[in-house]
Amino acid sequence: MVSLRMHDTGDEGFQAYMREEGYANLPAQWGWRELLHSSFYFHPDLNVARSQLQVAMAGITTAGQRPNPSISAGAGRRNEPDVPEVYSLGFNIPIETAGKRQARIDMATALSDDARFNIAQTAWTLRQRLLLSWIELNAAQQNLLILQQENRLREHIVTMLQQRLEAGMVSSVELSNARLQWQRIQQSLVLEQGRIEELKTQLASNAGLPLNKFTSLTLQADDAATLMQAQHNIDIAHSLNPTAQDAALQNRVDIRASLARYAASEARLRLEIARQYPDISLSPAYNYEEGFHIWSLGINSLLNIMHRNQGQIAEATALRANEAAQFEALQARVIASMDSARSRYAAALQALTQAGALYQTLQQQAVLAGQRFELGYADRLELVTQQLESLLAKQNFISAEYQVQRAAAALEDSMQLPLENLGALPRQLDATSQQYLSAQQTLSTQSQDQSPRKPQP
Repeated sequence: MVSLRMHDTGDEGFQAYMREEGYANLPAQWGWRELLHSSFYFHPDLNVARSQLQVAMAGITTAGQRPNPSISAGAGRRNEPDVPEVYSLGFNIPIETAGKRQARIDMATALSDDARFNIAQTAWTLRQRLLLSWIELNAAQQNLLILQQENRLREHIVTMLQQRLEAGMVSSVELSNARLQWQRIQQSLVLEQGRIEELKTQLASNAGLPLNKFTSLTLQADDAATLMQAQHNIDIAHSLNPTAQDAALQNRVDIRASLARYAASEARLRLEIARQYPDISLSPAYNYEEGFHIWSLGINSLLNIMHRNQGQIAEATALRANEAAQFEALQARVIASMDSARSRYAAALQALTQAGALYQTLQQQAVLAGQRFELGYADRLELVTQQLESLLAKQNFISAEYQVQRAAAALEDSMQLPLENLGALPRQLDATSQQYLSAQQTLSTQSQDQSPRKPQP
């Protein structure tokens, strides 16, 4: 039995899979996209989704099966010696009526589509979990580097204030405040180091790898200079206009899965309506008795006297209405999620711009402080304090950049589409939206037909 501990990127099957994905060799450094291949290959959640699809596909075979005929035979003899033996042979041939078999096939097919969409939904969920854990790990590592630099600068400040206190140039209160800040940073360093180990475990789990195999990989660490020069050129206002929003709605796997579940409930309703009409059984028989050959043909059917399947039809109708309501509710949640994610992304970009401007200003001031120090117009304490302010602004700038990455991931998740593919959405809409919009109109019409009418004033 394969377990998580046996997952290894050195596995021959995984290497063959990576070659199919365009990697001649295993990557020397692993980014989140390389780890995503590992997740798709090793993660057990996808195996569960695939097995559920196999069950659903088997359900199509079961739904398409016709009822088997039956046969009966008998032989006997009376006590009178002059009476010959008695033989009988009978058949029972069931015949389904009113399209029950096709309704079962349609329902099983729709459920298999739902299971197929579940595989895609699972893959997208794994992608988002991996991406978010990757962002958090890199953000924590960058924060740790800045905390280490801040720790050294605050140590210098405490040392210089100690010397000035001994010389009677500062008060003990000023030194105590500086020591408290230094102790706070030291505690933050310890906490951040522990958090990084936890995030590595989380990332390994999302990649489908055991921790000991994951730690042997060389990860692509973010570079602070590259982060601070990152460009974000996505036109949110244009990319999420109503037309693109409709296309993004259509692109979501859970929307398609909801339509598949509605189709299954529609097929179930047709099946329950068809069950109002009873099936027929043909019963041809042959009997040999007292020298006579007797042929007979019987027809059997159920008499719908007590009920005509009204309860099951009402249940199926309610289930279809429930699926329609859930579809509309899902649409509303997705649209609200898109709007919220768009606003969050726009706010994150604005905060990043402000943080970048502040960092540029404080960095220039730190350069000027260094020049004044070289000329003797500033002391070392002023220089280190200015460097600390610049470092804190840099920390805020990098933190804002990672906040943009988190907001971008949330925006992608709201559409279930990478942001780099947003530009193609309006072009895709014309080619593929008719089925989606038609289904939307059908659900709306049926929902209105089945809803109770309100009394007019």
